[in-house]
Order: sequence, then C-alpha cells, then structure tokens
Amino acid sequence: MSGLLRSALPLARSESVKLFTARATGSLAAVAILGTWPMAWTNAASAVGVAPDDPRLFSSEPVPLEYQGFEMAGIGYVLVVALAAVWAGSEYGGGTQIRTTLLSTPHRLRVFLMKALLLAITVAVIAFLTMWGTLVITHAAGDTGIDPWALNPAIWAHLGGVTIAWTLTALIAFAIGVLGRTAILPLILVVPLVIGIGDFLAGLWGGAKYLPTAAGAALFSDPASGIYLDPLAGGLIHTAWAVVLLTAAAVAFVRRDL
Repeated sequence: MSGLLRSALPLARSESVKLFTARATGSLAAVAILGTWPMAWTNAASAVGVAPDDPRLFSSEPVPLEYQGFEMAGIGYVLVVALAAVWAGSEYGGGTQIRTTLLSTPHRLRVFLMKALLLAITVAVIAFLTMWGTLVITHAAGDTGIDPWALNPAIWAHLGGVTIAWTLTALIAFAIGVLGRTAILPLILVVPLVIGIGDFLAGLWGGAKYLPTAAGAALFSDPASGIYLDPLAGGLIHTAWAVVLLTAAAVAFVRRDL
C-alpha cells in the first residue's frame, strides 16, 4: 500500500461519514428517486391511447421513443444541486468545522479533491437510479413497445448522458459554493438554470446554448428541437465549465485564510 493511499483512506473515511450521515444527503436522495418515479408512472400511464400530439400530454410535440421519460429529469436535477450546495457550504456555517477538518488534514488540496470525488460518486449513483427507474416505469406503464428492462442502446446512451450532466452540474454548484463559502450562492446561480431558464434562454439566443446546464442537456435531449448543441460539443463544454470552476475553487480553497 503506497503512502498516498494510506494517507487518503482516513480522509476518505472521515469525509464519507460527514456526507453520508448528513440528514440532507439521505433526504434529498430519497426525494429525488422516490419523488420522480411516481410522476413518471402518472405521466406515462396517462398517455396510453392518447394521440402523440395531444395538447394534454407533457409535450404537445411527439417525442421520439429514445427520449421519452427524460422530461422527468428536472425534478431530481434541482435536488442534486441542493445537495452539492449544502455539501460545499456546510462546514462554513459555524466557522469552526472547516478549521477542525484542516487541522486534522493539513493538505488542503487532498481535502478538496476528496470532497469533490465523494460528491461526484454520490450524485452519479442518485442520477442513475433516479433516471433508470424513471425510464423503466415510462416504458412499462406507457406501453411504448420498448422492453422496459432491456431498453435499447440509444436509451442507455442517453441515460449515461443524463448521469454525466447531473454529476457535472453538481460539481459546478459545489465549486461555486466553495468559492462563496456558502450554500446560498450556488442555489441562486445554478437552480434557475436547472429549472428551465437555461433551456428557455437557449431557445431565444444561440449563445445561451453554451451555458453549463443547456450544454449538458445536449447529452440526453432530442437534437431535432434545435435548442441544443450536438451531444459531443455539449458534453465537452459542460465538462470545461466544471473543470474551470473546480480549478478556481481548488486554488481558493488551498490559498486563502479561514
């Protein structure tokens, strides 16, 4: 076992305990998963036997099979942003926990990277479970002709895309929270983009396609809408946003006084 790994294990253990025993983590994860699945069933079951362009449906425009169910992504998306914001700002609230953390692990960059890594893994699991269940329910209750357990390669690719998009957005929210030393700032800046303002702006102005959430939506949204970039460009731009903001947050975390 290398010295780096030996020093990383206690840090991973202590940060994992903080993250996974926090009331917000379990609550937000449960609401994201268990709140989305019933809505997916309601949405899919109500569409059975209804014309695909019926205005009573979630979308009055027919949605290709490989994109059906992904309209439910917005519910959990907001909640993982909230989780990232709380995780970034929680240690600054009383002004003492971050001091204790850095006294026990003086290597600040390792602390920052461990926090970001644990958040990324947690959000990726939440995203996958939320949207996998949503897609299974959508195709089972909606009688779409797709095997709900097997899905198809295009749907699996879009499921991977939405998992990546949620994870990158959570990391962006985390970076903003670390820069601002508060959970409030990422909630103010990122939540409006997630709940639809980013997509709305992208529909009005081409430059808004490069905003992080609009770029990430290209990974699981129908390109025929004309709103989004192509998936590769969208994924690269969303990743670039995350890398730049995480780098800035890491530098601030390492260099500034408490």
